[in-house]
Amino acid sequence: MAEPLTPFEEGRRIAREYLSKRGWVREWRRNLNTQLYPTLIREEFEEKLKRCDQLEEEAETLLSSAYEQWRKDDSSAAKEVLRGILELLGQRNDLGFFGKRIIDRLKVEFPS
Repeated sequence: MAEPLTPFEEGRRIAREYLSKRGWVREWRRNLNTQLYPTLIREEFEEKLKRCDQLEEEAETLLSSAYEQWRKDDSSAAKEVLRGILELLGQRNDLGFFGKRIIDRLKVEFPS
């Protein structure tokens, strides 16, 4: 049985999951854009792009909900989870809209 994660590692796990989802979407979108789609299957291409957008929204929702959950908790463990998220995502420039806003808030809350 696996050991329970420390709060800091839990934050890093949340950040890694977010980055993984965004990375898969970015790669899938890049592959779609390099393929040639004749007009006959243009609808299929557009459907795949919509799916990419949905997956990207799911990644943003995952991070947002985890952030809100831990932000509302006043324990020291919650602060460590948020520090873990900030450590892993703080220097990234490939975050989504909500990811950037969350990291900006965390940078204000935990100045270096």
